[in-house]
Amino acid sequence: MRKKENYWTKEKCHEIALKYNTRKDFRDNDNYPYTKAYKNGWLDDICSHMKISSIKPLYFWTKERCIDLSFTCKSRKEFREKYKSVYNIVCKNGWLDDIIGDSKQQLRNYWTKEKCHEIVLKYETKKEFRLNEGIAFSRARNNGWLDDICSHMKIIGNLYKRCIYSFEFSDNSVYIGLTYDFDDRIYKHITKSNSSVYKHLNSGLTYKTKQLTDYVDVEKAKILEGEYLEKYRKNGWEILNRIKTGGIGGKLKWTKEKCHIKALKYQYRTIFSINEKGAYNSAKRNNWLDDICSHMISTRKSNGYWTKEKCQEVALKYKTFKEFYKNEKGAYYSSKKNGWLDNITSHMIYNKYNNVYTYKECKNEALKYDYKSHFKKNSYKYYIKSKDENWLDDICSHMKEKKKELTKEYCLDLISKNTRSELRKKYKSVYRKSLKEGWLERLKN
Repeated sequence: MRKKENYWTKEKCHEIALKYNTRKDFRDNDNYPYTKAYKNGWLDDICSHMKISSIKPLYFWTKERCIDLSFTCKSRKEFREKYKSVYNIVCKNGWLDDIIGDSKQQLRNYWTKEKCHEIVLKYETKKEFRLNEGIAFSRARNNGWLDDICSHMKIIGNLYKRCIYSFEFSDNSVYIGLTYDFDDRIYKHITKSNSSVYKHLNSGLTYKTKQLTDYVDVEKAKILEGEYLEKYRKNGWEILNRIKTGGIGGKLKWTKEKCHIKALKYQYRTIFSINEKGAYNSAKRNNWLDDICSHMISTRKSNGYWTKEKCQEVALKYKTFKEFYKNEKGAYYSSKKNGWLDNITSHMIYNKYNNVYTYKECKNEALKYDYKSHFKKNSYKYYIKSKDENWLDDICSHMKEKKKELTKEYCLDLISKNTRSELRKKYKSVYRKSLKEGWLERLKN
């Protein structure tokens, strides 16, 4: 039954709104009071008890917002997987190349020295920074900012760098050791029950710890450990070390010679890095790669190698676009970047349907549809063949034009001819547009 003209007051709309937890439920189940509240500006007041939906309102994702969001991703794949709904909006609006066509340039603009410094202040060591903020770490390292922005951090060693330390007790006894992380090692001595230092601490003696050297090459550190131990012994200290000095608490697996032996099995660095990750990473970390890989074949082309003539020469080897892309990625991407792609691949067959369907078969298939979009969606093979042979306009001449643009005149015309319910069911896009623009006053109830 139709309500009286002044039936839907603010109080009445509020009473209805209290039934629902979200605006979406309110709109879907009681559309008229929802619309009435929207038109009169009551919506925020009467829906104040509702949960805020995580779904963004229509037209929220502008091109600028999408660009800002893409700055947080380092590749198109990451953007697609992390923000699937936004990625779909970007594709639908044709913004993809503008937004992440040059992701490297975007990363350069986003990760400035100031931004990297802001991030690095959260961490105490370079290792923590690298593990938690890989992109910022790489950006700082590649631009030579790393030492500057990490100046507040404590220095620690690694498998190849160790320092010498001592535990000096009030009874004139001492423990000498070497470690790659001074603070961590001291903590373990104090808490680890099988340590000779831990057992000595239980006697109630006072102690102090010293870092005797900087972090030096591990071979030098082993020698220094013995020298410091002998120095303390000569000065009358009782030595608590139970094991002979020179142990480094871990085995150095990858020496330069071992890495070289592994590298000699391969002709390409890429294959070496995939099959021998341990050897490759050790060689890279110690700057041995150029030496141990000097026998390998370089597949990387120098800047300026891929000229248009060179790309054309390579492209002529292939009959299909797919084969060219799969086997010659360097030539493909250089051609795409420089705008040569269409020209150098003009001789190729782009799809497998080119030599299958005749004009008559495509024409008969097209007659089944009223719109080109339906033809393309449901009979893609025929559509592609027709497009490649320039038959499309001819065989689609019977089809209707694309849907009209949602102008004010067009929407108002439909509003005048339909009730609210009919408009919402039959012309959803017109209804949404009219609701947004405030043209629904002319709707029949």
